[in-house]
Amino acid sequence: MSSAQIKKEEIFGLWGTFVELVKVSLRAIMGSKMRSFLTVLGIIIGVLAVVTVLSIIQGVFASFFKEFETMGADTMFIRPNYEMFKSHVEGIRRLKMTYDDALYVKENVPDVKDVAPFLMSSDQISYRGKKDSTQIIGTTDSYITVNNLGLDEGRFISSVDVATRRKVCVIGVDIIDKLALPPQCIGEEIQIGRGTYTIIGVQEKKGGSFGQSQDDIIYIPLTTGVQQYGQTVANQVFMVVQVKDVKKMDDSVDRISTALRRKHGLKFGQEDDFRIFTVEQVRKIIKQFTSISTLVVTAIVSITLIVGGIGIMNIMLVSVTERTREIGIRMAVGAKRRHILYQFLLESVTLSTLGGIIGLLSGWGLAHLIVFILRKSVSETFPPAYVPIWVVFLSLLFAALTGAVFGVYPAYKASRLDPIEALRYE
Repeated sequence: MSSAQIKKEEIFGLWGTFVELVKVSLRAIMGSKMRSFLTVLGIIIGVLAVVTVLSIIQGVFASFFKEFETMGADTMFIRPNYEMFKSHVEGIRRLKMTYDDALYVKENVPDVKDVAPFLMSSDQISYRGKKDSTQIIGTTDSYITVNNLGLDEGRFISSVDVATRRKVCVIGVDIIDKLALPPQCIGEEIQIGRGTYTIIGVQEKKGGSFGQSQDDIIYIPLTTGVQQYGQTVANQVFMVVQVKDVKKMDDSVDRISTALRRKHGLKFGQEDDFRIFTVEQVRKIIKQFTSISTLVVTAIVSITLIVGGIGIMNIMLVSVTERTREIGIRMAVGAKRRHILYQFLLESVTLSTLGGIIGLLSGWGLAHLIVFILRKSVSETFPPAYVPIWVVFLSLLFAALTGAVFGVYPAYKASRLDPIEALRYE
């Protein structure tokens, strides 16, 4: 017989032994279902908790990333720096960033391709006696291209609308349902606050983002918004800036910052009264926060898994004592000490892995249930639960490792029993 044939037989022999040990372990576990379930309850709770929390967190951040995918890497967001003051309210009262700032950046920074200034407010809306409220965005014609917006019908706000302060609006699809507008609503007039606006376009459906609907919105010309909502809102204009060369993004940020400091009359050493965020910076912040959240949750759940592991070790020690005579018989018919060691270690790992699977499925179900409740009670656009494949593998790996670590001592104790003494055990 060749060495290759011998090696092949050895492999099949080991595989047969492994399969037999798995069968023995499953029979032992199924022989006492309730005790097995109570033994792995700590593992189930630990895995359930980590899967539930991480599924919801990953779902929220997946929604964040999806939203930022609509903004190119060549864009940045600029807003007033409220952090300069003790309270957000004080910042709003004292800080100023206006439509003129946006025009100044576009005209004086060669790196800039386009600027989309916008202001935000909320207001009452009505149509033929039907009333509701929504978010109002006052902006310019640049907004649709810089933010990659699409329209289902009609047109977006034009430069003429902005220059002449026309009372026209583009609505999100949710507004049609809110106000019971006709399907072909272009040309219809709706009331926004104290003004009457003509609908000129309908934004294509965008869905939810950050727990809020992106379709429950109305766009009006920025200058019209300034006229309607007053100087306080006019001084809180935000900007989305698109640069010509994404490879020079850092240089563009510096030039825009210099231009705004010059426009605001800030002296050397004075803090910026504005904040600039690039899309890449926001993505890095989100990724960092996701990693920290995952580590914190994992650390907390590890404590639960340790408690569950102690429970497994305790029951396995009891099982060794109860099955002492069985161990003696197995040794008497030829089982080696390593076979006994493998049997009890495999039983511990199988037990904890089954607990991990139950916890994984329960966590997946609980996460979707929580999201369902949040959508009914908080927001219909709350992001769906998302279970990445790495969460599945991580949960099962932790469960299996817990069984392996805490099953070593009982398995070792079982393998060191004296066959003669074990046979005599009553």
